[in-house]
Amino acid sequence: MITAIQEWVEKDGFFLEPRLNALGLRHGFTTRRWGNMKDASKRAAAAALLGLPEPVVLKQVHGVAVHRAAHSAQGLEGDGWVLGPGDEGLCVAVYTADCMPLYLWTDDGQYAGVFHAGWRGMAAGMPAKAVEALVKRGAEAQRLQVAFGPHIGVDAYKVGPELESRFPSSSFSRREDGLHLDLDAEARRQLEAAGVSARGIGPAAPCTLSHAEAFHSLRRDKQDGRMLALLSLDRVPRRP
Repeated sequence: MITAIQEWVEKDGFFLEPRLNALGLRHGFTTRRWGNMKDASKRAAAAALLGLPEPVVLKQVHGVAVHRAAHSAQGLEGDGWVLGPGDEGLCVAVYTADCMPLYLWTDDGQYAGVFHAGWRGMAAGMPAKAVEALVKRGAEAQRLQVAFGPHIGVDAYKVGPELESRFPSSSFSRREDGLHLDLDAEARRQLEAAGVSARGIGPAAPCTLSHAEAFHSLRRDKQDGRMLALLSLDRVPRRP
């Protein structure tokens, strides 16, 4: 069953996804209020406020390697995580600045994953790889729902012509000032081709470059400040 798609909501320095909230899955996307998530103490503090243990993070390489969640996976090279039955008690996370954080989960909350995709990851097929990894873990593609976390939006994402050969024309917007890459359109294209229902994808998230008060942006700030996209299969207890 596909629930109604609503906008992300902000609370306590996090952006939260309403459909994940409805399932009770503990998750969040940090804002600048939490500082630079490259700092391990800040990561642990943010996770603790969500009721989660210290997050397991990757050495991200703008690729498509996806790992199954495990405490022993801390620091592996890769750009995505998958969770399934038996992975409760773990918190996984990916860093982003202007790249897209992708949250995928089944409508019953039994399987989920969080992934990092900038233009390189998109060109290499990360959204499709995310679906593939979850299906291998046991999920059904048609039961997946998807949220795009805050990332650079098409209005702000001017790119050079060298990227035209890496994506279909439908993933670009041609403006007076040049060529703009639409990460949302490209992610949607790949996800739908991989079997995800269009009704379960979206909506657009805030633009990191355009909202300096809320988000780090590598392109805008020229500094290595990072946000963190956290996810767990642990659930918030339902009130009686």
